[in-house]
Amino acid sequence: MKVTVKSLKGGSSLIDITEKTTILEVKKLVEKDIKIPAAQQTLVLLGKTLQDDKCVQDYPKIKDGTKLFVAIKKQESLNTVLNRFLKKYYSDDQCKLIVDEFMRNFHSKVESLSLDDLERIAKSEIGE
Repeated sequence: MKVTVKSLKGGSSLIDITEKTTILEVKKLVEKDIKIPAAQQTLVLLGKTLQDDKCVQDYPKIKDGTKLFVAIKKQESLNTVLNRFLKKYYSDDQCKLIVDEFMRNFHSKVESLSLDDLERIAKSEIGE
């Protein structure tokens, strides 16, 4: 079946899917056409957020010709992600100390990188 995915910021994509296609796979197809990373996408159908681990067949209202909408999630800061993870194991005060020290070390290491280091990192990330 073919469905249209429209971005709230403009742009759309006509994708071909099956009932067995997962929502995460739909996001990856959208990523190719609209250039929004799958991790930043929230797919919405009739005001309901679609879950990555579910299949198209789990949403009976998705049929041939259906329009889905993609909203872009704001990326979380490194501090927020670290805090959420650490709160499972430490108190709020301990989390703050750990995150503060981590960020100090992180900034120190990043500032010490040379242009050659940055070029090597960039080449390894883009596969050259």
